[in-house]
Amino acid sequence: MEFKPPRALGTLVGGGIAAWCFVVTLALVVRGITYDVSLGIISLYAVATVFFFIGVLFVYWTYSLGTLRYTLDRNALTITWGDIRQLVPISMIERLVPGRELSNPHIAGVSWLGHHVGKSEIEGGIGDTLFYSTHRSPEDLLYIVTPSQSYAISVHDEVAFAEAVQAQQRAGSLVAVAQAPDRLYLAAQPFWEDRTAQLLALAAFAAFFAMFGYVYQQYPDLPQSIALSFPQLNGVTRVGDKSELLKLPMTGIGILLLNLGLGFAAHAWERMVGYVLLLAAIGAQAMLLAAAIIALN
Repeated sequence: MEFKPPRALGTLVGGGIAAWCFVVTLALVVRGITYDVSLGIISLYAVATVFFFIGVLFVYWTYSLGTLRYTLDRNALTITWGDIRQLVPISMIERLVPGRELSNPHIAGVSWLGHHVGKSEIEGGIGDTLFYSTHRSPEDLLYIVTPSQSYAISVHDEVAFAEAVQAQQRAGSLVAVAQAPDRLYLAAQPFWEDRTAQLLALAAFAAFFAMFGYVYQQYPDLPQSIALSFPQLNGVTRVGDKSELLKLPMTGIGILLLNLGLGFAAHAWERMVGYVLLLAAIGAQAMLLAAAIIALN
């Protein structure tokens, strides 16, 4: 038996925020392209990168909201949110408490109007609670209490849900189910819990922006035609337009995204291979920075 919460409001808000982030990203990139090359332009691209990743997060969270549902069978209550499934053994459910009997909770996690996923400490014997709800007020909440963990959900008909839980408990469980989250696909990637891998990815971005910043800092003061000693052509130094230097940041972003993507995928298969690919991303940016320094000196 499946119950779905009202999701229209939360989807509208989350989708709107994601769209706004992408519009801001595009506007910043377009402005950076139309301005003359200088070090200050780097800040536009850096802010655009931040807004882009925030937009991606809101897209994923809004997608997860679209999948939010509560499924009951003889063995467990399954709360599905994106690639995460919270399994609650049906025999462990002690009581259901309507949210109108309690105060408005403060939730730590992903929370906006019509979408709340996170944790909170609830008084009245509820205790530590995981929220997977779309409530707009406490009246829209239903608390599911077990000995070790409580859950907060939103259902259209609390009475029908309570009757369904009681019916499944009377039928009895067929198999034992562990009370634990089940992570699938993207959410199951070990990268999200590996601090070393995350630091390497951030270092790769920092190395890219260091190279990017050096090229954009030097570029305005260069003559239109410059001697380029990199790459080496049998010791021959050629003369070219200074715009050729701008190929280095373009090459850098391509290599960065490729290595990060491969590193993220390989990390799930073999952690050390992921580390090597992330280190290669840092090394590639360092080589491009060296190329820029050599070309200008």
